[in-house]
Amino acid sequence: MHKSYDQREIRYQRFKRKNPGVSFARYLTERHFRNLSKGGGLNSSGALAMALHEPSAFWESGREHASRLFETMALEPYHRVIEYGCGSLRIGGHFVRYLNRGCFMGLDVISGFYEMGQTMLGPELLRQKAPQLAIIEKAALANAEAFKADRVYSNLVCVHVHPDETQYYFENLARLTREPGSQLIFNAEVSDKPLRFEFNCWAWPLEFYEAALKELKLVRTHVGRPRIKSGCDVQSVEFEFHR
Repeated sequence: MHKSYDQREIRYQRFKRKNPGVSFARYLTERHFRNLSKGGGLNSSGALAMALHEPSAFWESGREHASRLFETMALEPYHRVIEYGCGSLRIGGHFVRYLNRGCFMGLDVISGFYEMGQTMLGPELLRQKAPQLAIIEKAALANAEAFKADRVYSNLVCVHVHPDETQYYFENLARLTREPGSQLIFNAEVSDKPLRFEFNCWAWPLEFYEAALKELKLVRTHVGRPRIKSGCDVQSVEFEFHR
């Protein structure tokens, strides 16, 4: 085990023995939320903490990535969009503002982050656009499937999905990308072999992602520059699949 995260893994395994029904995703997200609520950030700069307390920082923090997604999706206001792993809505908020009323749905492991994001969006925008926000569980997934999304995206989620939970993650993405011609976009880390390069970060071979979403058609991969992680080459990749 890599010494930089061995103590975190020991704590997680201890927690898992006491709470066998709690997923790694929930464990990780709840710890991050508690840290943020106490005044910390998800990184050393505290950028997320600042973005969730300053409206101008909130809107600026997700603007560039949202703009790229708009272009990739050829987004129109009438499109119905689901963000799987919407977090604090720093990207999703731009979709809420642009799309027609009721055309955005955000799903996340816990409600705390998107509730903070709702505060940044403000009551007037929420009333005007009526986004649907929910915790990822059975009833919400059924509602999301019935939402009939044209576009589904999942940003900075896949890399953090525990190997025990990858099947659930990809099955849900495929389930929500149900409509003929619908589009799925997500980013991930790719390596020649399965690799855990941080406590909460994994990379997989390209074939792994293709097999996990075999009922969809892979139409695009945008590959970043190689980096060395745990002695192996890793590349960030944005995938685009179509139904």
